[in-house]
Amino acid sequence: MSGETVMVKRCLECGYDNSDTAEVCVSCGSALIEVASGKPGPPTVDVPPGSGAIRPGLDSLRIRGPPRAKVSFGLCLIATLLVTLNAVLAGLAGVSVPVPVWILPLTFSNIQADSVGLVVGFGMLIGSILILARREIYGSGFIIVLSLISLGIGGGFMIGFLLGIIGALLALLKK
Repeated sequence: MSGETVMVKRCLECGYDNSDTAEVCVSCGSALIEVASGKPGPPTVDVPPGSGAIRPGLDSLRIRGPPRAKVSFGLCLIATLLVTLNAVLAGLAGVSVPVPVWILPLTFSNIQADSVGLVVGFGMLIGSILILARREIYGSGFIIVLSLISLGIGGGFMIGFLLGIIGALLALLKK
């Protein structure tokens, strides 16, 4: 085996090194792209001195695959919109939500649903952005906790609650 080179195909989606004969990634199931060999690459031009152009180092150019969290981000964003919309509509109807304002002893205050919904919606938006930025654990934690809190104001017509939980779980599983 010494002296032989082993060829692998790296998945652009998850970065897994697959065998050279693989057509799809073993890890995530996405199609692997065949790179043509023996063909010349793009023409290179030397940087003329005094032009102000900078030649980047080889290690600064890295190919990154598309974000893995598109579906979970989309589901969480839709859940955010539904929870916020539901809270605004409930607030316009005059519904108030009991919110704990003091922990010891446990005391509640009735606050308008639209105020609570806007805070919950803003937090869910931050969680969605964290998921898109590949901070799946933090973003999913935000979404799960705030989706549970949104149940107090109706859960975004309940479908917002379910979409938030499903999107957060997909992000945690990195699918």
